[in-house]
Formats: sequence, structure tokens, C-alpha cells
Amino acid sequence: MPPGSARSVPAVDDVQTGRLLDETAVDLALRATRYLRTRFRERVTVGDLSAHLAYSPSHLSRVFTSVVGASPMDYLAAWRLHEAKHLLITHRLGVAETCHEVGYASVGTFSRRFLRDVGTPPGSLRRIADRVAERTQPAVSLLVPSAGRIRVCLDVPEEKRCALGPAPYQWVGTFPRPVPSGLPASGTLRRHIDEVELPIVPGSPWLLATIFPDGADVHEQLAPTNPLVARLRVPEEPVPGLIPLPVRAALPWDPAVLVALAAMVV
Repeated sequence: MPPGSARSVPAVDDVQTGRLLDETAVDLALRATRYLRTRFRERVTVGDLSAHLAYSPSHLSRVFTSVVGASPMDYLAAWRLHEAKHLLITHRLGVAETCHEVGYASVGTFSRRFLRDVGTPPGSLRRIADRVAERTQPAVSLLVPSAGRIRVCLDVPEEKRCALGPAPYQWVGTFPRPVPSGLPASGTLRRHIDEVELPIVPGSPWLLATIFPDGADVHEQLAPTNPLVARLRVPEEPVPGLIPLPVRAALPWDPAVLVALAAMVV
């Protein structure tokens, strides 16, 4: 089988149903995300993507969403903002130049979407990066009143736990969709891998987690490239006992971690 086929990646469950997806679906998502990542500067439509992959737009969108957890165009929008974070932090580009580099025609539209999905205006991200580079991030919690709560513990494989160092950054939050975009409804950022308790927020049933190594630099904290992640849908009713949240390396098609967690505390 050629490189990049479904056999080169782990078995994957349907995001919504939990059923194991077949290799054709996984391979389609892999090829689609590769196309979108290389064409993010262009005006790409679902029609362009479906023509490239020789699938109907409706079939492509359905399969893509079942694997990735977001539609092709939502994935493309997220990848554009992920690339924008790199340009703002690493290359120190201005907002207008960054906007056009990642395929937006309007600075206003770019800025609004950046604020919505990253959690801070694009012009503020460099200042946040400078402050993050100067200090260790403290623990922080974003909690709301709630009748029910859930207890969560990240289940990290031992070989990955060792590579994280003695005090990794652990983020766990609740989101309305299975993608880490926008500020969470509730969440907590801590040092060390630890059990956390979060309120159950109606309309935000997705538990998403990200772990950064101890000593992660500012770029990895604000625009991670190879994070450890976890995702689990829980009922919108209280769940007794501790919920294990299995942690894995991000898959090739996983949506970018857009929310700049450090923006919550600087």
C-alpha cells in the first residue's frame, strides 16, 4: 500500500457514533486534510476538494466530518488560523500581512474569526507570546455554576508520560464541538498530570484535553504542532466516578489546537 494510506495510521472511531471506521474513510480524510493544508492560501471550495479526490461533495463532507469532527471548510478555516499564529509569533508579521498570507481578503473578517477561535485578537498574540516567554504559566480555572460535575483523569501511556518531564502543562476543557476552537465553556490549566473536576455545561458535552511537555517553549504553548490530545463525549447528566480520558499523539487530520490557552492567564 502506498505511503500515507490508512494502514499507516491507527484505527479510528467515528467521532459521533464511536463505531470503528473503515480504511477507505480514514484514507479519504488523510488525503483531504493534506490537500487543504497545502492549499490554505487559495480560495478552496468543497467542490474543488471533491473534484481533486473524485468523490461527490455530499459523500466527501459526510465521511470527512465523521473522521475529523469538523466539516472540510471548518477544518480549512482552523488550519488558516493555525498558520496565522505561526506567522504572528515566529515571523513577527503584522496583522494585515498575516491576514493575506493565510488566504483572507478582509482584515476585519480575519480579526473577528481569530478572536472568536483563538481567544485573543491577532494583534495581541505577539505581546502575549513575549509575556509567556518570561514566566512559567500559573494554574488557572475557568468554571461556571452548574448543578452537575464530572471528575476526569488523563490516561497517559507510560512511554509518553516519561517524555513529558516532571511538570507538564495539562489542559482539560468542555467544548460544544469535538474540536479545540474558541474558549471552552469550562476548563482548567495545571502543571502535572492530575485529576480535575469540571462542571457539566449544557450544550458543551465534549471533553478535550491537551498536554505540553515541561519546558515547552512559547511557540509550543500558543501554537502547538505535535501535541498530545484527548477527546471524549460525555452525557449531559452527572456521571458517577472518575472518567478516564485516553491521551494519544495528534493524528495527521486532527484539527489544530486553536485556543491560545496562555491568553487566559497573561
